[in-house]
Amino acid sequence: MKLRLSSSKVRLIVFIAAAGALAGSQIAHPSKRILEALGGLILVYLIWNFSTLSALWLLLVIYPFPFAISLGNSTFVFVVIIFIIYLIRVSARTATIRFDRQFNLPILLMVMSYIISFYNFQVSPDVMRFGIVHTANFFAAILFFYMIVNFVDNEERLYRTLRISMVTVVLIMVFTLLEGLFPGRQLIPQWLYTQHKAQLVMKGLRMEGPFHDFELNAEFCAINAPIILFLTIRARRLLTRSLFTFILVADIVMLFSTVTRGAFISLTVGMVYLAYVTRRDLNFPRLVVIAGAFVALAFIVDTLVAQYTVSGSLFGRMLETTFKNGVVPENRAAAWSGALSRGFERPFIGHGPGWDFTKTLGVELWPHNAYLYYFNITGLFGLSAFVFLLVRLVQASLSGVRSSIMHDSFPEALMKPLHVALVIFIIDQIKIDYLRNDIYMYFVWLLFGLIAATRNVIRSREVAPRAEK
Repeated sequence: MKLRLSSSKVRLIVFIAAAGALAGSQIAHPSKRILEALGGLILVYLIWNFSTLSALWLLLVIYPFPFAISLGNSTFVFVVIIFIIYLIRVSARTATIRFDRQFNLPILLMVMSYIISFYNFQVSPDVMRFGIVHTANFFAAILFFYMIVNFVDNEERLYRTLRISMVTVVLIMVFTLLEGLFPGRQLIPQWLYTQHKAQLVMKGLRMEGPFHDFELNAEFCAINAPIILFLTIRARRLLTRSLFTFILVADIVMLFSTVTRGAFISLTVGMVYLAYVTRRDLNFPRLVVIAGAFVALAFIVDTLVAQYTVSGSLFGRMLETTFKNGVVPENRAAAWSGALSRGFERPFIGHGPGWDFTKTLGVELWPHNAYLYYFNITGLFGLSAFVFLLVRLVQASLSGVRSSIMHDSFPEALMKPLHVALVIFIIDQIKIDYLRNDIYMYFVWLLFGLIAATRNVIRSREVAPRAEK
């Protein structure tokens, strides 16, 4: 009896054999490029065959852990691919697209400021590469914002999106924890690694996380703290509340492991502001207990981190802070004065997004201020557009100030911690510039997108009863 195989079975056998051979070769002699290509193909397949919302949720998990490509990183590629697939579905009338009127104008002005600033662009290989990569990632982050606005359009999707973002928070905490436990080692060579160099004494290190920037890693923890606290308060099951409590404590520990003063100060201001806007939900005894617990937690965590980890003491570093003229921190004076001088060289449209901050005026520092960063690369035009966007975001998130975290609907209650998170961001950007990091940039625009999406969900809930009448 002859055994006959159909063409489909033959293709399956060949595919399995080839996959096995490839897997065996990569186990024996792993190649970073081949692994990246396989991962990219699998992700593109999943994005194409599943809903764009599922693709967005997948992107929310993987965006802090990109692998490098010739121009930028994989997050940029995946954002563009998802958006292109979304546009194809829109053209086929299987999906719809909308642009948020409240944010269209400031975002359009920001895009225009980038384009116009290229007039002063310095044409050299290094500057051109930096400028193109930075601009591409900035525009992709804006696409990321509009995907959140379009895909997260009801309460259930908003709730699940926030939960999935907490998965990302946990993964970043795990990465930062491994960085603290194994400083100077690469988790996955040329992909997941720390920038600490192995040395005889591994002490006083500042945890940089997957962003490879301890100040932005600290700001990430600070911004997420009120959101995690909100999920802890809203949790109905004891197990869920305990889990979010653990995540909140871990978030504070990770913040202290960065030994970053500005993020802690911004978080403290944000938490005091949160206590003020939630005063109707809190009676005085409860407020005193929460405040006391926060202070005690801060001192306990600082002691543990300073004595039992490779990091240092945050409070000790704060006590060593010195100020110039009693106002400007000593370690920011040169950076801010240099950034102001550079900005006024091209005050209206800036130097362009490829401006090299290390080769002018003898000040080898970034602006260390997002507002001065915009002033340097896009001039007063771009800075005004960014401030305009922040004003619109504050206006949109103010709708949650009067809501009750514990009693109102999920979207209305969520808007309050998002508003506080935005305030923390606005304050912290006085001493750091989120634009200098092409990975962290997506998190900032994720925060902006969540505010816009939450506002739209609240408005849709308000319109629905009127439509029924």
